[in-house]
Amino acid sequence: MKKKLCLLLALVLALLALSGCGEEQEQTVSVTLANQSGHGITSISITPSTSTEWDTELVDGTFMDGETMDRNLGTYKESEVPDTWNILVYGEDNTILYDTSVDEVDFQIKDGDYIVFDTPEEAISIIICTADEYETLYADYEAASNEDLAAGLDAEEVAALGDISGYTGCWRLDGEPFYFVINEDFEWIAINLYGEQIGPGYVVNEDENITLCMEDGTELVSLWQTSYGDLSDANGNTLSSSDYIMLLPTPEDDLNQTSTFPGGFTNVTIDYPIQMEAHEQPNVSNALSFNAVMEDGTDDYYSNIMIAFQPISGFDPYMEKGAASAKPYMVKMLDDFMKSMYGSYLLKSFGSDFKDNGDYYSLTGYMWLDGSVFAGDPSQPVRGCMEVRYYGPTGYALVATTIALEGRIRNYFDICNNMLTTLSYSAGWSTAPKPVPAQPVYSGDTGDYGTAYYWYDEDGDVWYWNGYENEFISYGSDGYIDTDSGEYMENNDAGWDYSDEYYDDYDPWSDPGDGWDDYAYDDEGWGDYF
Repeated sequence: MKKKLCLLLALVLALLALSGCGEEQEQTVSVTLANQSGHGITSISITPSTSTEWDTELVDGTFMDGETMDRNLGTYKESEVPDTWNILVYGEDNTILYDTSVDEVDFQIKDGDYIVFDTPEEAISIIICTADEYETLYADYEAASNEDLAAGLDAEEVAALGDISGYTGCWRLDGEPFYFVINEDFEWIAINLYGEQIGPGYVVNEDENITLCMEDGTELVSLWQTSYGDLSDANGNTLSSSDYIMLLPTPEDDLNQTSTFPGGFTNVTIDYPIQMEAHEQPNVSNALSFNAVMEDGTDDYYSNIMIAFQPISGFDPYMEKGAASAKPYMVKMLDDFMKSMYGSYLLKSFGSDFKDNGDYYSLTGYMWLDGSVFAGDPSQPVRGCMEVRYYGPTGYALVATTIALEGRIRNYFDICNNMLTTLSYSAGWSTAPKPVPAQPVYSGDTGDYGTAYYWYDEDGDVWYWNGYENEFISYGSDGYIDTDSGEYMENNDAGWDYSDEYYDDYDPWSDPGDGWDDYAYDDEGWGDYF
């Protein structure tokens, strides 16, 4: 019995083994993609011809000209491996790189093949070949167009490329707002003063000069060394050596410089970024003016931050009675400064942002200014922001003004606000209003009982006798008793009303402008080289 069981078990195992031998093996189709098109490629889809969808994406980022990469087209049973495939390719501008009729061609692709994307102008622009065929066909192209010529080479091979040490470093193109940086690995990048970058590209040593090439092989500019240690292009434009890259200021910059106010405020300091320079404002007393160091050649030439302590008078009695009473007088103060500082250049003022900061009141208003406020007649609208601060009965108010072209005003407004947080000035004053006057003592005149009326105390404040006791109504600056009717009337003593000009819910950045790129040099803001 045991022997029969063993024979039966052996038979079952044999049958299982035979059935396993009949299963199909799986096969993975792997290929190498090679970009020899002269263009950056942003999308490649390769799907079986039987598929109705472009359901694969083989590119992550940009597949640069001259690069290769290995990709897996899928794993299939041996009997189901596709015979033919369709290919769809998009270039850097997100348009189809090859004609649709080419994309619909049925390509025969096998595991291990190279798929070469040649220039779209060629009659046959997508080539399927073996690894050996690829090396034969494209070896010269690889050597000529590699954007990183020095990468992976030993010292002897790098030396064979030539000495470009006289060209390496950081160079500022005179009269234009950008730098070139060239390194010893035959790479270059360009950076404009706003921190925007083009490149990297590659450097070709021409013995007597170098040529900077874009990634797609386009020659940008040839440069020669001058006898003065600078670089020059074929048109005589000069690139001067720079120890570092100085960009235009941004609100993210550290405030690592300190300046002291002139006039009677030499004990007051304020911090500002190294990307700006500070100087006394000659036409305004007790004033500092701040401009971007690298403003020449940029729209930021039309920008300025000015912070000044300006004399005021007649406001103190109205500023000590609380925020509600102070606000209309802050509005008048702001309006007076706008008109006195900018006169006919002030086209319109609007919006307001009043704050009670505990030890000072502040009010910010926004302006449109005539472009002739700057010499050179800028092409963009000019915007302005003015903040006025009242620090107490010191005889002065602080006025902080930012002016810039429409596309740059928010940048400098934020920088100015950052700087004001470092201001060392304080008068030790409190915005808390003075207490309500104590109720006058009853005079004992019984004739007033039951007869209600308004009356002034010796400070000019308004009270109401309701027939039985006095009620405080307002400070004299907030209202008055009508001489004809004897009724209490609200007012502001100066007789002005700014309700149409200033309001709290205005968004000053609702029309931020089109920015630097649309106004300077060309569509990219990079000048003729680009």
